[in-house]
Amino acid sequence: MLQTVRDIVQSLKFRILIGLCSVFALAMGMVLYGLYTFQRDRLLESEGRQAGDLSAVIVAGLHSSMQQNDPEQPGKNIRSILQVAGTRRVSIVNTAGRIVMSSEPALEGQTLDREADPVCRGCHLGRRQPAGTIVLDRDDEQIIQTATVIPNEPACHGCHGGERKRIGVLLVESSFAETAVLLGSMARRIALTGLFAMLIGALLLYAIFSRFFTRPLNELQRGFDEVGRGNFSCWVDVKTGGEIGDMADSFNVMSRAIGRYVEEVREKADEVAAHYAIADTLSQSIERKVLKESVADLLVRLFHADCVTLAMKVEHYPAMFEIVRSQRRDRRHYHEYYSLGEGRLSRTAFTADDLRQWLAGEYPAVHFVRNETKLFMTLAHEGMVMGLVCVLKPSGEAFRPTEKKLVPALVHHLSNAFANAQLYQMAITDGLTTLYAKRHFETKLQEGITRFHASKRGFCLLMLDLDYFKTVNDEHGHQVGDQVLVRVADLVRRNLRHHDMAFRYGGEEFTALLQDDDLENAVRTAERIRLAVEKTPLAHAGDEPLYRTVSIGIACFPHHFSEADDLVNAADLALYEAKRMGRNRVVIYCPGSKDFSTCY
Repeated sequence: MLQTVRDIVQSLKFRILIGLCSVFALAMGMVLYGLYTFQRDRLLESEGRQAGDLSAVIVAGLHSSMQQNDPEQPGKNIRSILQVAGTRRVSIVNTAGRIVMSSEPALEGQTLDREADPVCRGCHLGRRQPAGTIVLDRDDEQIIQTATVIPNEPACHGCHGGERKRIGVLLVESSFAETAVLLGSMARRIALTGLFAMLIGALLLYAIFSRFFTRPLNELQRGFDEVGRGNFSCWVDVKTGGEIGDMADSFNVMSRAIGRYVEEVREKADEVAAHYAIADTLSQSIERKVLKESVADLLVRLFHADCVTLAMKVEHYPAMFEIVRSQRRDRRHYHEYYSLGEGRLSRTAFTADDLRQWLAGEYPAVHFVRNETKLFMTLAHEGMVMGLVCVLKPSGEAFRPTEKKLVPALVHHLSNAFANAQLYQMAITDGLTTLYAKRHFETKLQEGITRFHASKRGFCLLMLDLDYFKTVNDEHGHQVGDQVLVRVADLVRRNLRHHDMAFRYGGEEFTALLQDDDLENAVRTAERIRLAVEKTPLAHAGDEPLYRTVSIGIACFPHHFSEADDLVNAADLALYEAKRMGRNRVVIYCPGSKDFSTCY
């Protein structure tokens, strides 16, 4: 409440209205005061004329009595004058200031002090003429006193001689009560009239001020508030004309211009931020597995996409793709391998027909479809085609011009990043099976140990060896043996989770790092691989399918050992125990026991 009152008092409207009302009140007060004093003076003047007329009658009576030499006549005249309504006292004062005759006999013989008596001060000290009208306070009552000079006419020479011009002053006093009542009534009417005029004037000022000043300014203030909140499309509608109308028109032009400039700056900022995000994402890792997930997340954020799908070509398999999918409403990444002809793709941004048309060269490097709500980007570098990226916008939402402007540079950066990742992949993978090589296994093993000290999250190691692989090379040749190794590597890769890693350790030996230390899960994964190898034809020797089995040893960090070499040796011991127990089985390392069968 207090804040509301403070806001009203500090507002420009309130201050201007208070100022205008103050000026109006001051002007109205001055006018009313002038009117009141004018009417008061007229009333006093009228009272003075009436008293003067009465005094003239008395003076005439005095002259008449002097001609008739009747000394009693003036007293009779004075007493008859008292019968006139409102007349309070009549006195005759000689030139020496002594009262020689009065309607109140007690006053006769008294001498008036010219400097002290208010009867005399009004004329003499006020430097007025010897005759005039004044208002006096006597006995808590206001009276009107009129002083009239009694001239020394020939009728008076018999008693007063003829050398003086005047022989005295006639003082007539009358009640001021009726005049005061009239003046009070007039003052009240003038005050009420002024108050009513001020009220009407204030209301008119408020209406005029609101119509031509406050409302336009409030509209302008609303426009400034909207612009302050970033709404540069706000339109201020002011129809008052004049300076405020011109100000509103200028504001509308200014807000539109600022909006265009801000939009341009925002587009440039978004473009710079997008390039920075691209560079930052692509510089975080050169590993292809990490890069695919990072790029999927980047494209979801960059284009506010509903779904992003990457289809990366698998080496040695022309019709096979590794599918990586990310969605806006799901932070998980979905991975699968898909071969053309296996059926429909599930929950991806493109279809098998899209992949066929792309392989046939029907899609350019940048291809928009479905009214520009779907984007295909080909990842290729120096003739090496690596994969297809599809970005799907939410239903009914098309790519904006600023987003389309970014696509060519994005394709260039992504192609370079995946080309570098491909080169790095070639450096750390086995050329035959495309699994990670032994040196990379050693690196990832040490990384897993380091990660455990930070997150206390362990891992499991699987050591795999093909059973009777030497007979494949001896009986069918190394080419068939290579086919068997490639097929086994593919089965191992397909039966691992995406964040697990498979390696070719050497010859017909493989390893896998599982990113948790759950022994039961490790056994389930190993059994899944063992069954897949057992049931899948690995190659063809003539018309006959060739089958082999695999033995697997398991050791976990830090459950079994906390050093890398010890962990590898433990898994290797479990593998040889599986061989000793008849092959085609999974064995967990059992520390301190010579009978590994009791651990499984």
